Amino acid sequence: MWLSLLFILILSGISTYIILRQTVSQLVTVPLWLLWSVLMTPPFLTGVAIAWSQQIPSLFFTIAICSISWLVYWRLLDAPARLRQPGKEQLTPNDVIPSGNLAEILPIPEPEQSESTSSVQPIDREEEATLRTCFAWNIFFLEKIEYRPQAVLCRGKLRTDSDIAYTTIKQNIERLFGDRFFILFQYSLSTGKPFFALVPSPPVQKTGVAQRWLSLTIGLGLFCLTLMSTIYFGAALVRAHTREIKEVIEAGLPYALAIIVSLGIRDLGRYLVARFYQIDRTFPYFIPLPFLPGTYGCFVQLQSPIPNRKAVFDLGFVSSCLGLTVAVPLLIWGLTQSQPVAIDPKSTLFSFQAIDPRFSILFTLLSKLALGSKFGSEIAINLHSVAIAAYLSLLIITINLMPLRRLDGGHIVHAMFGQKPSAIVSQLSKVVLLILGFIRFKASGFGNTDLLFLAIAISLIPAIDEPALNDVSELDNWRDALGIVMLAIVILILMPMPTILLQLLNL
Repeated sequence: MWLSLLFILILSGISTYIILRQTVSQLVTVPLWLLWSVLMTPPFLTGVAIAWSQQIPSLFFTIAICSISWLVYWRLLDAPARLRQPGKEQLTPNDVIPSGNLAEILPIPEPEQSESTSSVQPIDREEEATLRTCFAWNIFFLEKIEYRPQAVLCRGKLRTDSDIAYTTIKQNIERLFGDRFFILFQYSLSTGKPFFALVPSPPVQKTGVAQRWLSLTIGLGLFCLTLMSTIYFGAALVRAHTREIKEVIEAGLPYALAIIVSLGIRDLGRYLVARFYQIDRTFPYFIPLPFLPGTYGCFVQLQSPIPNRKAVFDLGFVSSCLGLTVAVPLLIWGLTQSQPVAIDPKSTLFSFQAIDPRFSILFTLLSKLALGSKFGSEIAINLHSVAIAAYLSLLIITINLMPLRRLDGGHIVHAMFGQKPSAIVSQLSKVVLLILGFIRFKASGFGNTDLLFLAIAISLIPAIDEPALNDVSELDNWRDALGIVMLAIVILILMPMPTILLQLLNL
């Protein structure tokens, strides 16, 4: 056991460092070793806990440590971009600044500033005259051009459909300036009016064959480590007291395959959507963990701007939809293999041997569907290993569907309502989740803090998402409808079963 855990820790540390160096090392000001230390804190703390107590830490401890680690990691990623030498500044795709904060972060240079400071302006006076010809009065009536270091803001009045305006002006600018700029079309958070922004694009760096093979090798290595860790903890869940490798694999494989497929297909969908919209992205990388549940899921990092709000929506919706279409059927099948047991008043979200599904409308209905008359009042469920894997996957997918920055739900809400309204929705969702946490805490006799802790951790995530290049064009009706359906599913998962429905179902 100790050798396998040490092996997973070492390879996870090496793989995490390589991935960070390839993906975010040039995008943040904080040292790479600090990011690596934050991400590796959960495995190291778990190792210390195992060495101290001689047993595997609880899932609540795991989620708490992982959530805090990822929150700190996200905060570090939000640090300002590295300072560069005057005249040599260039913004990377991830340095796109939300429209409402542009005036604060990129102040207008004063006339008396030195030549070296003014030289960072992306265009000169002759090029400004050329730029003005790109804006037809019946498309986007250009009123003024403002300069920021490494950005040109073109303010005016939109006089036609936003899709036509962005496509036309983008083509005009690219015809005259080539691929020199990213063309952003966004709403100002202060005035609420759309404007165009030209941000210099970085030099294109083509990925070599050797680098692609290295990334693929890292991905396969992480997958093998994830398979090992999930098999081990799957065997521990069914209490397989054996040292035979074959028996451990047979006992833990159902859990391992269920959780890997449920979480893996979600990020595979994200990868395919990014590929469809020609967004630069990394391979899907699994994250192995040396503690239950054995993996923190899978991630795909986007390395270039998202083109429009339709792409923003599809990235959030498709990935979550694929995850749900796998996790829900697996959960139903796993519940049919589970056993009813006496209910425990101290049951939590992670009491797998006697879980009370009434904390969720959807989980209650699925339990009744799978168990039928076996599931009645004063009855809890001893979950099968596949049901545990599907349940944990559903929990992770639900957290990612919260309308918060960098999460799938944040992408969906941002695409549906825009940047400023989505920030309001995000803040309201935090308040609602905190209220639900307090209700569950009070209903349990002030002893159950699982949902309350989750609400507090989620409330620390920033509310505003990064805008797309074209953040003005709205979604079509059917995407809006699908977004509402997805938000309704989140409510069904998070809302406790109403008393009147419990009485109707004899629960």
